Amino acid sequence: MKIRNITTSLVVAVAGVLALGGCVSSGKYGELEKERDALAVERDALAEEQAVLVNELDSVRAENEQMKNTYGELVRELQSEVEAGQITIQEVVDGIRLGVSDELLFSSGATSLGDDGTALIARVAKQIADEDAIVFVEGHTDDVRVGPSLRARYPTNWELAGARAALVVRVLSENGVDAARLRAVSRGPFAPLVPNDSPENRARNRRTEIILRVVPRG
Repeated sequence: MKIRNITTSLVVAVAGVLALGGCVSSGKYGELEKERDALAVERDALAEEQAVLVNELDSVRAENEQMKNTYGELVRELQSEVEAGQITIQEVVDGIRLGVSDELLFSSGATSLGDDGTALIARVAKQIADEDAIVFVEGHTDDVRVGPSLRARYPTNWELAGARAALVVRVLSENGVDAARLRAVSRGPFAPLVPNDSPENRARNRRTEIILRVVPRG
């Protein structure tokens, strides 16, 4: 530890003074005193830094424990949808990732939430509203070009995915999640779960992900 090394340096400096005894000039003695005082200041600063790091570590541990509780609550609340393969819930390094099939939220090529989709997002909001985390809502599409009926408003899958993510963000906010913690992100067709080589795979890639990331308390 650096603090221990500083303490050792102080001992060595003092021992040196004692060993030299009367042979040490007043100038040299003064330099040693200054060095001792500087090392003491550095030692105290390092001790304060260590205390801050310990507090931060305790905070992260507490946040992770809370996140584990939230994960369990989400799994229980959405158990039927998870078992049906419509929702996936994963613990990741710094939080939770929840993936929702767009078939559960949106009609094909549409950006409006149906009643079932709105109710589902409201249920999610209830579980995460009190979580001290940044909430990213990512919109994902397959690689099929946006249909003619929507192309004037959403020229590419970037715009379509972004509009869907923004709508989910709005519903989360309306149901108690702090709007300042919400982020809407478009991933378009560029982060597929599986190759877009079949109707079933394209359906899997059309999804909305809600990602909670821990924010350490200062």
